[in-house]
This record gives sequence, C-alpha cells and structure tokens, in this order.
Amino acid sequence: MKTNKKVLTIIVSMLIIVSIIISSIFIYNFKLFSIKSATMQAVSIAQNVRDGLTAHMVNGTMDKREQFLNNIAKNQNIENFHLLRAPSVIKQYGDGFEGESEASNMEKEVLRTKTIQSKLIETSKKTSLQISIPYIATSVDNPNCMMCHTALKGDVLGALSMEIDISDTKSESISIIFDILIIVFILIIISILVVNFYIKPYIKLFDDLEDGISKAYKGDFSFHIETTLTNEAGKVANRLNELTEIFKFKKTIELDENKNIIYNRIIHIMETNFQIKNFIFFEINNITKKRINIFNSTNNQNDLDEDANICRAFRTSTNIYSNDFDDICKNCKQKVNNYICLNYIIDDDYSLVLHIQADDKLELNRIQKYTPIISNYFNMAKPVIETKILLGILKETTLKDPMTALYNRRFLNELLDSNISSRVKDGFVHAMLMIDIDFFKQVNDTYGHDVGDNVIKKLALIMKDSIRDSDMAVRFGGEEFIIFLPNTTKSKAVEISNNINKTFSTESFTSDIEIFTKTLSIGIAYYPNDSDSLWKTIKYADEALYVAKNTGRDQVIEFKNDMHKDGENY
Repeated sequence: MKTNKKVLTIIVSMLIIVSIIISSIFIYNFKLFSIKSATMQAVSIAQNVRDGLTAHMVNGTMDKREQFLNNIAKNQNIENFHLLRAPSVIKQYGDGFEGESEASNMEKEVLRTKTIQSKLIETSKKTSLQISIPYIATSVDNPNCMMCHTALKGDVLGALSMEIDISDTKSESISIIFDILIIVFILIIISILVVNFYIKPYIKLFDDLEDGISKAYKGDFSFHIETTLTNEAGKVANRLNELTEIFKFKKTIELDENKNIIYNRIIHIMETNFQIKNFIFFEINNITKKRINIFNSTNNQNDLDEDANICRAFRTSTNIYSNDFDDICKNCKQKVNNYICLNYIIDDDYSLVLHIQADDKLELNRIQKYTPIISNYFNMAKPVIETKILLGILKETTLKDPMTALYNRRFLNELLDSNISSRVKDGFVHAMLMIDIDFFKQVNDTYGHDVGDNVIKKLALIMKDSIRDSDMAVRFGGEEFIIFLPNTTKSKAVEISNNINKTFSTESFTSDIEIFTKTLSIGIAYYPNDSDSLWKTIKYADEALYVAKNTGRDQVIEFKNDMHKDGENY
C-alpha cells in the first residue's frame, strides 16, 4: 500500500475511532444525566407528596389522599405511582388502600436499606426509570413525624414509588450522535482534501525517495524525483537528484575510452546542467607547469598563455572568486571583471582548472551557488581521469618507437582507422609527408648501425622541433618517416618540408672514419584534394617520394595525378 493510502486510512480510522469513543462517552454520560434528572424529579415529587400527606393528616382527610396522588401522577406524567406503608405504619394505621401494604423486591430493599433505589427499564419502544424513595421518621423537621407516628426516630415510615419516562432524552441522544457522525463524515472529507492538497506532495516525495534510494542501493541511478515542493523538502529532492546525476556521470565515465571523452562530458554538463556560457577548461602538467587549452567558449580566444604559473588558482591550489577581493587575480582581471577559477588536483602530475566568466555579479552569484555541485562532479571524475591518464601513458608507450620517441606504425593504423579524416576545416587540408633518408643503407654499411641510429635520432628531433603540437610524426619503418599535418595549408606543408630538409642537410655526423652529412627526399600528398581517404593520401605521398628519389633526391615533391598515369608508378 502506498504511503498516501496509508495516511488516509490512518486518518479516517482515527476519526472513526474518535467518533465511536466520543459517542460512547456521550451516550454513557447522557444516560447518567437522564437518570440523575429523573431521580431529582422523583425526589422533588416525593417531597411534595410528603407535604400533601402531612396536610391531609393534620386536616383529617387522609381518606382523600388517593385523588391527591392521582392528580400528581397525571400532572407529572408518571406511571405506577403509589405509596407503600412500612410495617410500623401498617401496625398503627392498618393496610391502607389497595397496594399500599404490598412491597415489591425493590421496595423491600428501600425499607431495609433506608436508601433510594432505582432501576432502568429499556424496551424497543420506551425507556423509563423505576424509582422508590423512602420516608424517614424525624423529630426535627416541620412537621414532627413523632407527633402522629409511634415509630421511632430514624425508622422508615414508607416509600413513594413511580416510573418516569425518559424516552425523550434517549431520542435526543440518538439525534446528537447522528449529528456527531455527520460531523465526523465532514471531517473525513476535509481530511482527504487536506491530505491531497497539502500532504500528498510530501507523501509522494517520501514514496519517490523510498523508491529512488532502493534503486540506488542496487546500483540503479536512472531515477529522477519530480516534486512541486519548493521548501526544504523540495531542496532535499533536488539534492538527491544532483547526487543521482553525479553517480550516473561516474558510472558512465568509468566505461569511457579515454580522458578526452570525459572532458567532453564535463563540458556538456557545464553547458546544459548549469547553463554556463563562457568558460575555459585547462589541463595542467604539474611537472612542466604547462597548461593545455581543452575547451574555450569565451571571447578571449587568443589570450591563452601556456604558462600555468600565471593562474592564481593553480599556483595557490585554491578556488578564486572575483567577488572575494577586488582585483584578486590580475591575469583574469585583464579579461573580465566577474570570474570564478576552480582548481582540481588529479594526481601529482596533472591538475584541471575551470575558468568561468560571468556577465554581471548576479550571474556570478548564480554560478557560485553551483560550485559545490561542480566540485562533486570533478571529485567523482578524479580517480577515473587518473586511471585514464595512466592507461593513456601505458598505451602511448606501445604506440611509440623506443629509439626516436616518435609514434610507430601501430599508432598510424589506429589514427587512420578513426574518423579524423572527416574533421577538415573549410579552406584547409590534411597533409601527409613521406620522408626518407637518401642512401641510408650506405651509412650502416660504411659507419655501422650505431652511427646509423644517431642519424635517425637526429632526424626525429628535427621533425619534432619543426611541427606543431597537433601534428604527428611517425617512424614508418627503418629510415622512412611520415608526418601528418591536420588542418593545414599546402604552402605551410611545403614550408615545413623544406625546413626539415634544409635543417637536416646542414647537420654533421661523426664516425670513426670521417664526418659526413646526409640529405632527405620528401613526398607530399593532400586530403581531400588528392584522394578520398588518408590511406590513399599516404600511398600518393609515397609515390611523390619515389619521384623525388628518382629525379635527383634531396628535394621536396608534391603529388601530381600524372605520377601514376595508366596505373604505372616511377
């Protein structure tokens, strides 16, 4: 049974129980009140009868008392109204009228105990009180009983018995009970309305919390609690939803392939969950103090210094808020007046910094309220990112040539199997440079493999110094190398090729025999201009390299379509 039904059942049950208790108490007390009222009425009548009989006795008209008694019974609407003479009075004055000497069991008890005795008689049609009141002989009251009776002081002279109808009071009690039931019914209706309007949202929240916690206990964080409450109860629901989203985030990123995918998820959360428009996301190498721009949605696209030490958040390992102190960070102040910089240490080697810009102080205060939640996301991501970094390092060691520290052919295969070929910016190309050391076999044969290795290592250093961080140099095999220049221009690709060729040709190599120099042959092909895939681009760059070697070496040749005319290569 849902909590809402339980609460309604409890409230209705309590109201019914209370109504039964109240009705029972009312019936009992109303019954006592009716008996007490009838008893008081009977005592009053008995006193009047006593006074009347005394007057009859004084006036010598005791034989007329029957009419007197009948008139009282008639006027008071009393049944079974009669006098009873005690044995002492019978002995003195005789049996009297019919019935005055015959005592019922209740009247005998009255004569014995000298107390009022009563009995409630209830039938389906009538409720009445049968009562018998004793007359006690006294010498102090007016009149003095001892003047007419031979009985001793304190003896019972007789009793007055009657039956008083109290059916009306019973009907009134039933009517009142009916009114109570109507009131209880109205209260039940009001309770249902109150529960549905005021309490139901809390009950629904409680049920949702119970279901959500049960799912979370089983590792299911797919639930989301909806509530119309905006008070503390609503805040509890929102906090649980936030925790749910954070755990879902953690569960998701644990299965992500690498840290870059996790970074993209964090960026998405900043934009969608927290509606943060302008921010920069940095990854910082704690060893080299170099920061890499992961994402930048601000207007300061060209103002990103690679030196991490200029970042106060990184340098002090604290979160920076522009409203804490005027001009707290001069570097950020140059860009925007309202900002937040959040620093997160991943491990000894890496940190993350989230730089958020706000349009005004109102926006800044709104974002600042979210910083604890944002921190929860990063704290959940820390161990996962650390693991991905370690896995990335391990994977990178398998994808690099140990002698040159350049990427190897396995890396090239993975790169070309990805969808990188579809990421060509308008007006740019992906350039493939195929590089080969001219007459390299002679180096190994003449000077030995150690000298040959030095030549290869030197070329690798020259290539790395000549290209961008986003470019990739690959040792394709032996003395052959490939450089991949994504999103570049043809002129830039030729410039880099000529620079590598010129720089290498000026290098001198020392052997046990002599000092010598070497040259390069370089072939270039472009995607998508020359081919429809990167694999074909490599093939065409190799054909251009072949032309370079067969037309004099020590040169850079760009691919032309006629280099494989009629399916024949040089």
